Amino acid sequence: MKNMKKLTLIIIIAVVFCLSSVAAYAYFAVTAEGSADAKTGLVQVQLNEDFPQTDEYGAPIDTVKTFFGANTGNKMAYARAQIFAAPEYRYSGTGPSGSTVDEWRPLAVPVSDFPLTITSPDWIDGGDGYLYYSKILNPGDDTTNVTVEVQTPNSSKLPDNTDIRLNVRVVLESAQVTNGAYKTVFGIADLPGGVEVLE
Repeated sequence: MKNMKKLTLIIIIAVVFCLSSVAAYAYFAVTAEGSADAKTGLVQVQLNEDFPQTDEYGAPIDTVKTFFGANTGNKMAYARAQIFAAPEYRYSGTGPSGSTVDEWRPLAVPVSDFPLTITSPDWIDGGDGYLYYSKILNPGDDTTNVTVEVQTPNSSKLPDNTDIRLNVRVVLESAQVTNGAYKTVFGIADLPGGVEVLE
């Protein structure tokens, strides 16, 4: 009888041990790491430019350029643009390897000698070298056009007997509207006055 009690006690301990190990296994299985796909939005405003007509050497005949931004992402966005003159001269000569070179190179004349006249309805001068679009761009929306005309400086400031072309470069940036993302992306504390804010 004593051996029977011992056997019963051993069986009970074995069953309890088995049950506790199953419980432990179930616990670890439930808390195991998992992964799930998370969908995020795309903030993207595409630059669209109308380039001036050029001559046979690629020099602009017209000194007026227009551009606009198109929200091709799926999130609301702010947009800003930086515009500057980029004068170049045509270089023909010998390259480093002895080959013949015919290319446009940056002209060593201050950009301030090429003043820009900018017409930009719905854009606000931020006073930091950027124009800010005053409206929030919803997905699929376009900004209004910006027209830029570059002025040719007095010929005394330009090198003699050199082909020159006047380019206008545009850098368009965008930032998410929510969570104050523009502060990080644009590197500013606040949007300029007059720019629409999300309420």
